Amino acid sequence: MTEAPVAFTMAPAGDVIALDLWDAAPPETAPGTRLLQVEPRRWWLIGASAQADALTAQIGDTGALTPIGGGLTRATLTGAGWREVLTISGCFDVEDPRFDMGKIAATTLHHVPVWIAPTGDDACEVYLANSYAPTLHELWSRSATGQGGPS
Repeated sequence: MTEAPVAFTMAPAGDVIALDLWDAAPPETAPGTRLLQVEPRRWWLIGASAQADALTAQIGDTGALTPIGGGLTRATLTGAGWREVLTISGCFDVEDPRFDMGKIAATTLHHVPVWIAPTGDDACEVYLANSYAPTLHELWSRSATGQGGPS
């Protein structure tokens, strides 16, 4: 169990769009949209659903947009100990200074592939396949109540 209390919520991540570009820089996005580079030529646009048509026209034949949020869950962890929670059943350097707001890291937690995006000093979002949401929910719930790590 972490010393600092951490709360978490899980919700559908339907607003995530994958942007693949083969020879261009990512386009300008509307305020409120987050652009996170997940691979060398792939970005996730979070909160860009309303501007998908405009972005498709803007990138033209230099790339492709694909809505992927339907298969993802967004877990939001809040509290000073969120980094420590991510070390439970995972092997990830949560204290690396390069792992900060505007960045995203791919790793595994409890054998579950996840993408972790810090959103502030006391918060992050964890993106995972919908089918794994119950597994991580149980892991974090057991940790928060002092019942130990994974079962």
